[in-house]
Amino acid sequence: MPRFRRAACLAAVFLAVFDSPARAQCDGCNEARGGEGVMLAGNALIGGATAAVRARMRGRPVLRAFAAGAAGGALTFAGKRIVVERFAGAGFVGREVAAIGTSVSANAMEGRQVMERLVLPVGPVRVYLAARGPGPALSARIDAAAVAAAAWAAATPGARFDAHESLSAGALVFRVEKGLDGGSYDGRHAAGVVLVRDAEDPARVARSAAHERVHVLQYDQSFLLWSAPAEAKLMEGAGWSRSLHRWVDLGLNAPALAGLGAVVPYRVQPWEGEARYLARVPGGSEY
Repeated sequence: MPRFRRAACLAAVFLAVFDSPARAQCDGCNEARGGEGVMLAGNALIGGATAAVRARMRGRPVLRAFAAGAAGGALTFAGKRIVVERFAGAGFVGREVAAIGTSVSANAMEGRQVMERLVLPVGPVRVYLAARGPGPALSARIDAAAVAAAAWAAATPGARFDAHESLSAGALVFRVEKGLDGGSYDGRHAAGVVLVRDAEDPARVARSAAHERVHVLQYDQSFLLWSAPAEAKLMEGAGWSRSLHRWVDLGLNAPALAGLGAVVPYRVQPWEGEARYLARVPGGSEY
């Protein structure tokens, strides 16, 4: 079967499976089905359109790239849906599932085989697995933006590192006793690093943590689809920068996302809308 038909079938399977409401949503099945369907379609469109534009620029088949990219985007959404669940390790499992999906979209974007290269983030490190091509089959890079964000979180007054939650989330998580930004926020995210305020209501803490874990996956998604190609181009210019890039990802999407957050009103930010919606699904209440 041609690769295009395989990718199209894969996309159809993801669309069929993940448009169904989860059991925990049953009190609001119609609303949940519609909301999750829109978000699933949005993630598929992001992966497909990004791959198609890149394919067009390089003179490769656009429809094939779109189908594979959309399938990857659907799997990315599946990871976001997993990451808000309440079982131990949901964050880690969801992050890796989403990373595989975004890797599929990135492979379609670059004209590679569907699973030719996987990029799996674990805390402030990205593990690169290559099935073929030049270079090592297994390598790792430090995410410089995540390291800087971890330093910021650690320096926040009253912050303490939560090792147990970090293992469960697959990302660095810090706890604070007081509200952030003058008490107006229960959680903050920056470059894959999470700050969550402790509260007397465990359900509120769980929703806050789930909300921020969605942002972690959005950060991973924006890096691999948009920042990574730009960084590769930027770092290939000189010998020292090429050597640095073997071990370090800059994470240029982190300041770009922060800039967007500063100019787009909070309540109309699509990434916040996605995180708010998904964080309330398991518990059935608004974040």
